[in-house]
Amino acid sequence: MRPTDSKRHWRQSLALAALFLLSDAALALPEDRDQPMTIQADQGAFRSGSGEAHFQGNVHLQQGSLEVWAETLDVTRDPVTGVIQFLEARGEPARYQEQPDVDAAFIEVEGLRIEYRPQQDIIITEGNGRLKQEGSEIQAEYIQYNLLDETLSVRSVRTQTANPEAPQATWVIQPGAVD
Repeated sequence: MRPTDSKRHWRQSLALAALFLLSDAALALPEDRDQPMTIQADQGAFRSGSGEAHFQGNVHLQQGSLEVWAETLDVTRDPVTGVIQFLEARGEPARYQEQPDVDAAFIEVEGLRIEYRPQQDIIITEGNGRLKQEGSEIQAEYIQYNLLDETLSVRSVRTQTANPEAPQATWVIQPGAVD
């Protein structure tokens, strides 16, 4: 049986979205950028002129050590250069993990919303945020982590709402984890 035009169009759209995401400027660190990217989702849409892609429903992205799990995943790239400019994952929770170096432990991030800005190497999580690495963990309403200089900016629910009864941010730091 020959596929209908709408099925053929749907397959072409997904193929274009996959090609769009398989650019040199991928989401992870240099070792992972040379790996193929696989995205699984219930549905997806792609706009080649604007460089935008949207995936929805049990989304799983994997490229080398980089993995993202979410209900929705939006990716924006420069339509001329192909450079990924922005990734936003949403879920209950959305999860992100990446091994930054061969000898380093995985960075694990989760929250209701995760934003990744690869050009600045910044990860932001909002809403029940959690960041874990090598047994150390931070829980907060908002966490911004700069992967290059390993700096953090953290805000609690108490800070966000100005409610003195709201929870504070929590740090669990393993011995030897801070120089």
